[in-house]
Amino acid sequence: MAPISPTDQFADVLPRRIERDRDDDKSAFAPAVVAASATVVAALCGVLALSFEPVVTQDSVSAASGEVIGAGVTVAALIALAPVVLVAVMALVGVIVHRAALTGAVTAGYGAVSAGLAVLDIGLLIDPIDSNRLELFRPTTAAALEPGTGAYLVLAAHVLAALGGLFGLIAVSRASLSDGYGHSTHADMTNRASAIRIGGWLSVLAVGAAAVAAGSMFASPYDSSDAIVLVPVVIDSPLTTSVGSGIVALAVLIVAAAALASISPTVAAGASVGAGLGMLGVTGSRVLAGASSGPGVDAAPGSWVGVFASAVLVVVGVVLLPVSKLRERGGVPAEVRRVTPVDSTSATSRWHVVAGVVGVAAGVLIVTGALLPTLSVPDGLPNPIILATRVAAVSGFVLVLASIPMFFSVLAAPVRPALGVLTVAAVMGASGVMQSVVLATDIDGIALGVGGVATALGTIGAVLCGGCVLLAGSVEREDVDTSDTRIDVRLGSVALLGGLLSAAGLALPLYRGTDVTAAWFGIFPWGWDVWGQVFLAVAIVVSAVVASRSRPARGTALLSGCVIAMIIYLLGWPLTETRALEPVIGSGVIVGALGALTLAVAALLSARSRLR
Repeated sequence: MAPISPTDQFADVLPRRIERDRDDDKSAFAPAVVAASATVVAALCGVLALSFEPVVTQDSVSAASGEVIGAGVTVAALIALAPVVLVAVMALVGVIVHRAALTGAVTAGYGAVSAGLAVLDIGLLIDPIDSNRLELFRPTTAAALEPGTGAYLVLAAHVLAALGGLFGLIAVSRASLSDGYGHSTHADMTNRASAIRIGGWLSVLAVGAAAVAAGSMFASPYDSSDAIVLVPVVIDSPLTTSVGSGIVALAVLIVAAAALASISPTVAAGASVGAGLGMLGVTGSRVLAGASSGPGVDAAPGSWVGVFASAVLVVVGVVLLPVSKLRERGGVPAEVRRVTPVDSTSATSRWHVVAGVVGVAAGVLIVTGALLPTLSVPDGLPNPIILATRVAAVSGFVLVLASIPMFFSVLAAPVRPALGVLTVAAVMGASGVMQSVVLATDIDGIALGVGGVATALGTIGAVLCGGCVLLAGSVEREDVDTSDTRIDVRLGSVALLGGLLSAAGLALPLYRGTDVTAAWFGIFPWGWDVWGQVFLAVAIVVSAVVASRSRPARGTALLSGCVIAMIIYLLGWPLTETRALEPVIGSGVIVGALGALTLAVAALLSARSRLR
């Protein structure tokens, strides 16, 4: 008889589950207590700000006297305050039941949004009437307003909440080192991202809700025909408003991406709820303030959209944990078992991270350049308004969003193809600003401003990011069987048609006026703006051809990136048409929209072939 091996000796021993430690590790519990305490104090500051002190004063007259506050605005203020109170309660519950990760996640999600709100509060101190904080006060005259003690308490509340979020992030980081973190009843689910645990549909819903909520921050919060309440678009608003709105939008997107990438459904749920409540406080208070501010002022559609998107994000966070448990009880789907995690030490992962870092830096530089003075003009002259900075800001912001998933192994590879196209879109968006700089600096006394320098550096960074994306793609292909190079004729035909139509749209003007025409290929010699459109046209056509030979998942991402790039270009019509007298829509809008729609159909065909 053959000898019994050590492995055979223990073959009949039943597997024993190692019980996870309770989440009461002191290294994680201490920062969780600090996070909860800071959030509780933030809630108290908010209560004091709205209950005992005026937010603004006018010639020593309290805002509560009726001179600068409208009926019903107090309700809007309470809605703005409610999220921090709920987060404080949840944080305390997490501390009481010794769940440091839950406390940290909730406070981190809300704290990230509060960082942007604190910047908005600074505008409340600098110029209250232009801050348009109608949830706190409703000005009825154009007389100068001075911030009261309540305004400082509102700022303190958001600063403390942001500080609590920082300690909450530390608590989550330390809790992740404890035994049992990321455990699942199914071995195939252990240490897997929450996006895999909850399934594709709920993950897409979370990402979509976060993206829509972030986008609502760039829409006008109010529709106003009142001569006192002037509500410009966000990009033309005071610096604190535009920067604060951008930070809030970026924060909710980062939290949503980090939540889905987290291996702990508890952390993912807490972070989603925290960020969703923060956004719900912002958008919900705007809706109520618009409805209660009297004639001539109402909530804009963007605020309503933001309310629904924020509510969806909260709901996703609430159901995330039970859904992950139900899926574990029902077994692990076959497609999940086939997923191979990306080795964080591999060359592929390193290039993903490098591309993400460069992309975020480039996008931030482009957005910053759009907010700062593009040109330096002689003293006494106003800074010229360069409308191309609006398109640059949109393209830079999208580049930042597309770069964030590169930091998470479960999201990096699927998003990488789209990021490659969006780097080109960022170059296209910034090229319009650079063309204005070239023309303006030919005038004596006008030089390149700090915003122009930031835009130029961001453009270079976008090109470098594109190179990193190509290198990451080449490393990815070393681990993939590329022997099957069959072309999907139907997909290729639709994609190529969409690419050619998009290129034609980029070649034609977006609008025409009696004095000027938008950049198009018929203008000679070509300027930076036209070269940017040429660059994007070539990239889209090449991407359409490559998509027909790519794996379905990569082809879908590549075509989706093309669609987003075309949308960025088409936004140049409403964002910059006012530079022309009596502007009329150009053929580039119609042809470009057809191209984008055709590319979207091709992306759906690619996604469908993936599901077969």
